[in-house]
Amino acid sequence: MSGYRQVVVIVPRASLQRIDPRVISSSPGVQLRACPDYADDYLGQQVTKLHADRFTDAETILHLDSDQVFIAPCALPDRLFHDGCPRIAFDLRGRRPVTDGWRRCPAEFLREPIPVDLTTPLPLALPRHVYGALRKVCQRLHRRSIADYVLAGRADRFCELALLRAYALTRESERYAWFDAARHELLPECRTFWSRAQTPAAMASCLPPALTTAVAGW
Repeated sequence: MSGYRQVVVIVPRASLQRIDPRVISSSPGVQLRACPDYADDYLGQQVTKLHADRFTDAETILHLDSDQVFIAPCALPDRLFHDGCPRIAFDLRGRRPVTDGWRRCPAEFLREPIPVDLTTPLPLALPRHVYGALRKVCQRLHRRSIADYVLAGRADRFCELALLRAYALTRESERYAWFDAARHELLPECRTFWSRAQTPAAMASCLPPALTTAVAGW
C-alpha cells in the first residue's frame, strides 16, 4: 500500500521479545510501540485502539489488525477519502441481529438508539480528535475512564469499531462519507484471515505466491 506517512506496530509489553528488532529496523517508516498488558488481551487490544492518538501524531489514523494482509497494491488516500471526507462503513441490512452484544454496544454506551449496524470489520480511518472526544463522552456519561468501562465488560458485549463509528455518526456525521458495506467494499485489496479460525497454511493457500513464504513462516 502507498500514501501513508508512517506505520506504527503496537505490541503488548509482554510480547515485545517475540518481535525481531531487525525486521523493524530494516523497514523504513515503521515504528514499534509497546502498549500495556491486560489480563484479557482481546479487551486490551480494544482499549489500545481507543487510545490510538497517544501512539502517533498523525492527523488521520488508519486501523488494521495483525491478521490482515494486503494482497495487491493500493493507494490509500484515493480509497479512504471522498471529497476530503473519511469514508466510514455501516451495514444497512444488519449482518448482526439487533440483540447482538457488539451491535448493541454503541447504543448502550451513548444511551441513545443507533439505527444501523456499525460492526463492519476493519479497516477504519478516523481523524485523531475522535479518540479524545470519545474518552470525554465516557467520563461524562459513565463517570469512569474508557479503559475501565471496556475492561469491566465482556468481549462479546463490546466492539470498539462500532463505538468509534457511532461517535462519528451521532456527533459529526457531516464530516464523513458514509457507505453501505453490503454493497461496497472499502479496501478489497486488504484480506482478513481471522487468525483464531485459520492456520498459516490455510492462509497461505489464499495468497499470491510472492506472499506465501512469509505467511507460512509465521
